[in-house]
Amino acid sequence: MALFYTKPENIETDSLILGGTEAHHISKVMRLKKGDALGVVDGVGNCYRCEIEKSSGGKLLCSIISRARNFGEPSSFVTLASGLSVGAKFDEIIQKGVELGVSRFIPLLTEKSKLKLDDSKRLNRRQARWNQVAMAAMKQCERSLLPEIVEPVKFDKLFEQINNSNQILLFDPRGNKNLYELKLIKGDSDITLIVGPESGFSRGELELAGENGSEIISLGKRILRAENAAPVISALVMQLLGEFR
Repeated sequence: MALFYTKPENIETDSLILGGTEAHHISKVMRLKKGDALGVVDGVGNCYRCEIEKSSGGKLLCSIISRARNFGEPSSFVTLASGLSVGAKFDEIIQKGVELGVSRFIPLLTEKSKLKLDDSKRLNRRQARWNQVAMAAMKQCERSLLPEIVEPVKFDKLFEQINNSNQILLFDPRGNKNLYELKLIKGDSDITLIVGPESGFSRGELELAGENGSEIISLGKRILRAENAAPVISALVMQLLGEFR
């Protein structure tokens, strides 16, 4: 069953409203009618099985048949702080990360980052696009929580954003630990993964990470492109957490 999205304020006890592009797609593309069933998520962890009641003014009124909490969500809350690179690589990282169960994204500006975001309008456009990518991925992979994408932060400010993490794992070829040496427990409330851009981290950044409680992890002989590293690492961590069982 295809999933659609509506804002939490559009949901009542026994009914909900779909509007905009969602209502248009349901009515004009999928050609669903009164009495047809569909699934709706609200982006805050709830999924509703609904039936279409009526269409009016470009909006659909649907009756709620059943609801589920944390539908499609992992047991662990994983934050992915990934270095920004040129091009649309971060779009790919968000898409794959949402599919794999990442719950929060932090776009990261490092010393070696080739991308600069000094233009507020440009940043707002990127942020809007990233949210659209996350929304589409949430529906496609049948999750009910829309992951948060915070504003880009510089590396030296990163640890202010993740000071509640139970475990912080930074991935770098110079790491002194292997991922499989770690004990990861399903249901851990907050794990943060830090992955660099294509040019990697500076030695000073690695030292700062260690001072803030990060474990520096190596993937052994594997050296991955920036847009591949974040999804691969997310998948490996989710596997170790038992999220694919």
